[in-house]
Amino acid sequence: MKIRQAIRLNRIFFITNLAILIGIASFFAFDGDSSGTIEASRIILKGENGTPNIILQGDDENTLLTLNDAHGNVRLQLQGGVFPAVIMKNEGGEIVGTFFPLRDGGAAVGLGDRTGNMATFIRGGDAPMVNFYQGSNEPNIAIGIANDLPHFVMVPKESGEGMVIHGSAPPSLLFIDEEGRVPVSLSRHGLIKEQSDGEALVP
Repeated sequence: MKIRQAIRLNRIFFITNLAILIGIASFFAFDGDSSGTIEASRIILKGENGTPNIILQGDDENTLLTLNDAHGNVRLQLQGGVFPAVIMKNEGGEIVGTFFPLRDGGAAVGLGDRTGNMATFIRGGDAPMVNFYQGSNEPNIAIGIANDLPHFVMVPKESGEGMVIHGSAPPSLLFIDEEGRVPVSLSRHGLIKEQSDGEALVP
């Protein structure tokens, strides 16, 4: 991420937090009844030009707080209910960031590119992992722990080959060919090559 982008992102978060603070203060500024409570299924705060800037709505199952830009485009959503999440969108309406819980009790963060495609996925929980994507549905780099096995996987873009480093006993480096086989592996036992007939050959 470039410095200019980081500064812009911090500015967006500052404006967002300020808008939320102003919105909350506005709620308490009005005296809906003797207890100071406002009851409504939908609350809309508009800007000077009449564009909805903040929309708060909910029912028995879901609650949604939407923060829009000056043109009324959704830029940030705070979603409650059964599946709480934080969703960020760019100028084109593409989702470029999200934060949500996992079924195992952890949480995950998804970061997209400018077109909305997944670029980075970070998950916690029982199987923590960080995945990086380069215009593909499958991760090109994956670092994590699955089934108590720490691992590092790298698959170049548009290539069936790759490499795996895993922390099992013994820790090993595996090279994967286009057919999913392991022709070469390296561990403390040495370099192992597979012959054309499938048998292992130790040089």
